[in-house]
Amino acid sequence: MNIKKIALTIILAVFIFPGIVQGANTSIGINVGSSEAEGWLDTQITPYNTPLVLGAGFLYSDDDYWIANAHMDIKDQIFTPGLSLGLGFRGVFGEVEIRDVDYEVGALCFQFLGDYDFRKNTTQLPISISASFSGAPKILSFRDTERYMEFKGSFNFHINKWATAFAGYRMIDIRFEEPVERDWDDDAIFAGIRMSF
Repeated sequence: MNIKKIALTIILAVFIFPGIVQGANTSIGINVGSSEAEGWLDTQITPYNTPLVLGAGFLYSDDDYWIANAHMDIKDQIFTPGLSLGLGFRGVFGEVEIRDVDYEVGALCFQFLGDYDFRKNTTQLPISISASFSGAPKILSFRDTERYMEFKGSFNFHINKWATAFAGYRMIDIRFEEPVERDWDDDAIFAGIRMSF
């Protein structure tokens, strides 16, 4: 794995992204699995009364891969209290090592989001469920990547207004065309915490 690229990604996340954070409707989270760790930062702003979510994250695995991402989504409550749906764009950048060969990941994905918050219905339970899907066809994939897909789902327990514990499942499926055509996938069960302010 290229340590210089990882360091550059972390530096960009630390010094550039906080400039857009306004200190309200912002969440910071971290989750860990058996061989990976992921951290992210999201903030919601409302230009022209539109709920726009901006975020960035970084996933690192001992199984020889790392993936950084940045996303922009529009997400709002629709149909019934507690149900929120959204869509947007998600850029991914990273590296996967397969049998001592490094494959470079790059894609501009369409992203679809959904969650249901039981605190907002008649049960008022302190739980919610959420899911996201990101996908990029060949025309929106670059570097060594021919296709990128990622699915994530989680069950969330809201400890209080600011803290949430969660457990979930992630699946990543990538098709590479260079240097050798190859399909690669990875899935993981994870748990973590999210702080909102």
